[in-house]
Amino acid sequence: MLRVGIIGCGGITERRHAPLLAAMESVELVALTDVTEVRLALLGEKYVVPEEGRFTDYEKMLAEAELDIVHVCTPHDLHEGQAIAAMEAGCHVLLEKPIATRAQEADRMAAVAERTGLKLTVSHNQMFCAAHEATKARIVAGDVGDVFLVRSEGFSASHVSGRGDNQDWRTQNAAGGGGPLIDNGYHQVYRAVDYMDSPIVNVFARISRNVQSIEVEDTALVLFEHANGATTSLQVGWCAPAGSVRVEEIFGTTGQLRLGGDSPVNLWTRDSAAWDVVPVREEGPDELGFPQLVAAFVAAIQQDGPVPVAAGASRHVLAAVAAAYESGRSGRPVSLTA
Repeated sequence: MLRVGIIGCGGITERRHAPLLAAMESVELVALTDVTEVRLALLGEKYVVPEEGRFTDYEKMLAEAELDIVHVCTPHDLHEGQAIAAMEAGCHVLLEKPIATRAQEADRMAAVAERTGLKLTVSHNQMFCAAHEATKARIVAGDVGDVFLVRSEGFSASHVSGRGDNQDWRTQNAAGGGGPLIDNGYHQVYRAVDYMDSPIVNVFARISRNVQSIEVEDTALVLFEHANGATTSLQVGWCAPAGSVRVEEIFGTTGQLRLGGDSPVNLWTRDSAAWDVVPVREEGPDELGFPQLVAAFVAAIQQDGPVPVAAGASRHVLAAVAAAYESGRSGRPVSLTA
């Protein structure tokens, strides 16, 4: 059985990582690290991690807990140092998104994984959620023809919405690397790249702060041009006081897919000339593909296969997001380099 430790006991660990790992038969959650002793005790008791497996120093956990896998669930600017330390200690690593705050950090992590032969993956969990899988299957089947536009909207009232306490680091440039674009918008970008099956080559963005009294942006409007000539129009923000807005639409030459509304996925084609509900497998209310992602990562370790999300794929998303921030500052389009 693979022994797992988690660095960071915040909301994402409490809602997804810890309960899933505690329930899996192929792994054992044996260690937790957090700088806040109250959070450490709370999650340790809740998920039956013994006191000797609770640490306030992740380096001490890596030295003493005899781990096979480490999940890094900390503020974005800490990812590089913690992931590299875990790999140098002989552990496979699953990183919460984004992979890092700068592409150079992602490159250094990937280099350590290559040198050590250890597995490194990033939580692009929504690629594995039921609605995304059903939508992608319809695109691959050709139900909407050639996709030329993805429209993605993701708005909430603030950076705290649905996340619990101690979220202020998300509003700090140093810790988060930006605001809703690098945070919530990261999911939207990797989903669009997957729908298009084409990398992003050019970016134009308007980045602004309109509602919140915070250091980072609260609104981002971005156009991404893909290598195949298609476009993603992305809107994301912590600026919707009336509540969350989550909509995705995929436009093809012969049809259209819509995610959101009364049913998870709807399909319109020229043949049907009507909206039809697309069957979607059952999924828990807060799973969002996370069980499938973690199971695929564990299988990759056990079978020495490919990881579910390669570091290079997440680096590309980070580079596209960074280009959007640069475009927002300069007011000009930005091209991605290889």
